[in-house]
Amino acid sequence: MDYIGQHFDRKVYWLDYDKFSADKLPDKDWICLAVANTNPDSYNFDKFVRASIDSGIVEFKGHGTFGEKLHDLFDETMSVMEVMEKHSEIGVMTTWHNRQTLADAFWQCFFATCLPDTVDYDNIKVVCTDLDSVDRRQELKDYLDRFNKGWLPSSDDNDNQKIKKNA
Repeated sequence: MDYIGQHFDRKVYWLDYDKFSADKLPDKDWICLAVANTNPDSYNFDKFVRASIDSGIVEFKGHGTFGEKLHDLFDETMSVMEVMEKHSEIGVMTTWHNRQTLADAFWQCFFATCLPDTVDYDNIKVVCTDLDSVDRRQELKDYLDRFNKGWLPSSDDNDNQKIKKNA
């Protein structure tokens, strides 16, 4: 994982999905934003989901053309683990963002509200990856820079200027 920046108190990391290794994931309290614009390989994604659960993921966001499928596959793996494999209850919130921009889905990682009570809110990490091996590090760094300057992805710069004037 590569550290790419921070917004508020949340550090952001990039994970090369095709080089994924379970020992490279955070050990607790992290949110994943995964992008897929092609149909994901279910077997490899299942391995990723299981490792993510074992390492303390608290929220998963699927984005892209196959964002909803990522969400569904994540939920299916959790169900199999709980029902068939008798795993204790898994409290990971999953969402999909097929019709939102990457900037908007990324921004939501900093305002997650459905987290377990056990989470250390001051040390939540955000891990971003792309299942199609698209390197989005620079794009995400650019968004972080804009977020840190007060930009909201659902508004254009003119709207932000109006908001700042009226504040």
